[in-house]
Amino acid sequence: MYKTFDQKTELRFSAWREIRQKLEESITPLENVVDFFQTFPKVKVYTDPYDQSTWPTAWELIEENEFCPFNLILGICYTLQLCDRFSHIHPKITISIDIVTKSVYYMLFIDDYVYGFEDGAWIPTKRLPKSLKNIKIYDMPPLH
Repeated sequence: MYKTFDQKTELRFSAWREIRQKLEESITPLENVVDFFQTFPKVKVYTDPYDQSTWPTAWELIEENEFCPFNLILGICYTLQLCDRFSHIHPKITISIDIVTKSVYYMLFIDDYVYGFEDGAWIPTKRLPKSLKNIKIYDMPPLH
């Protein structure tokens, strides 16, 4: 288990570098990156998901140490993008609403998997309900 939330900024950056290195060889990298970010402090609202110009960079996220549900998605996305192993991915972040339940979801799509629909779990995209409609789709630009 990672304990990054209570560390000084430079130690959080070091832990973040270590997790990226571990992801290169991990047999469960998607789960490992989620586990890492689960240790950070959670806040209700911090970043406006509708205004991409206000989104923190990967380094700002780690430095600021404030993770709303949307920042969690950003952190996972950025971390995977900075791994050589995932340099081929074309991640998408969506803001979606379930038209039946009226629930809003921030989701990260990596290949055929999605994070953000079921709490703390990656699921196959084919398991998403048909009642889910995308409000906004962001194709994430490469970070390296």
